[in-house]
Amino acid sequence: MFRKILICSDTSPASDVLIRCIGELKTIGLEEAVLAHVHRAVHPNGLDELLSSDAQSLLTRQQEELERMGIRVITETPVDFEPARALADLAAEHDVSAVFIGSHGKGIIRSAVLGSVTAKLLQHIEKPVLLVRVTLLEEGTCQTLCRKMFTSVLFPTDFSEAAEQALIYLGKIAADTECPVTILHVIEEKPADNEAAERMMESARFLIEAKKRRLESLGASAVNSILVSGEPAKEILATAKEGDFSLIVMGSTGKGLVKGVLLGSVSNEVTRHADVPVLLIPSVR
Repeated sequence: MFRKILICSDTSPASDVLIRCIGELKTIGLEEAVLAHVHRAVHPNGLDELLSSDAQSLLTRQQEELERMGIRVITETPVDFEPARALADLAAEHDVSAVFIGSHGKGIIRSAVLGSVTAKLLQHIEKPVLLVRVTLLEEGTCQTLCRKMFTSVLFPTDFSEAAEQALIYLGKIAADTECPVTILHVIEEKPADNEAAERMMESARFLIEAKKRRLESLGASAVNSILVSGEPAKEILATAKEGDFSLIVMGSTGKGLVKGVLLGSVSNEVTRHADVPVLLIPSVR
């Protein structure tokens, strides 16, 4: 499914840690990686084109680590005033199946939210994006929670076409990895009338059951469901943490993954605050 991916590296300790997460993607078909480091252009005279020896050494080490995993590697080091645009262009040029990037850390993933480059990339990219959060520890080292990514998957859905597209990807993942899947639907506003509220709950249970059967038809062997009411982002994050899930899979709509995301701004909030990797799937138009 994800035969070729674009790996966004900023040659920092954070992205070095991310490289160690890649091997598990072989279970869903990974064969080739485009390892990209965009050198942000500052001077128009071409001096920006040279990577520092330390950065080049780290990029080479990352390439060698990927090759030891049995993954073919192409390296790209473009110079651009807009790194996010350059990464989106590389994803299209190489026709990758997905983009792999960190959502926390230093350099390309600097801020406590998504980070400037990551956030801008999500506004332009039309490929599935796997965001893995990296935490900077007090002693200056980095860690990430991406080991055994396909242990247990949470699938929030609003029953939209975008969510259905994500479900198709999820079915393939579940079939390849045999991981259990939990469908989550959050009812944001329940009617005050008890009878109307019960009809809404019954309708949601019917749709969840239909999604469960759909996943099973795609090869998922273990599918559970959760139906709750409340604020969607909070409920998704709480469920992910309480249920000890290893991955969240969500759908998206619009040209970019941040514009018109599933459940409005919910997907944005989840990618900012989830402790586990989040896989965003764009809808097909």
